[in-house]
Amino acid sequence: MKIEDQIDRLQKNGWQMHDYTMTSTQTYLYGILFALPFLFLTGGLYRAFLLKRAVLLDHTGLVFLAAIIVSVPLHEGLHGLGWRIAGRLDRKTVSFLFRSGLPMCSCKAVLPVKAYLAGVLLPFLLLGGGSILFLVICPGTISLLAALVNLTLPGADLAIAFKVLKSGAVMIADCPDQAGFTGFHRDMP
Repeated sequence: MKIEDQIDRLQKNGWQMHDYTMTSTQTYLYGILFALPFLFLTGGLYRAFLLKRAVLLDHTGLVFLAAIIVSVPLHEGLHGLGWRIAGRLDRKTVSFLFRSGLPMCSCKAVLPVKAYLAGVLLPFLLLGGGSILFLVICPGTISLLAALVNLTLPGADLAIAFKVLKSGAVMIADCPDQAGFTGFHRDMP
């Protein structure tokens, strides 16, 4: 069933909808603010406990660029995987597209809050958590930069997850054009 049909059905059954989207500026600002505690924690962990045994390399710019090139598509793919598995969706319901030269993932279904959050938070949990584990096991330039990239990328996702929990919505539709979602409530908050 198309997302438009799902939304119409929810509205006919008395559900109220409200948009929870962010502008580009808000997305970047909140993304950085939500990522900062994890970046400070990782940097502090590295500096305090791992620097002595770290393998330091030159060409940090190249390593940083490589981390971004690998992480961005994986990050978006994990959103799609999380939504598909948690929402029990078929392949056509999750779409991958390019906006401004960057890969993006969008869910074309109305999901329960838990299923939507699974897709939103999966990149943070797997890439961010995996990068910290990699940093602890093999400290060095590559693992530190990978951790910093993989903890910065989901900053806006953490902001969206916070908005989902704060909204009190029961059902969620991903917004394909902006960062955020449309929340469905039985009664408007």
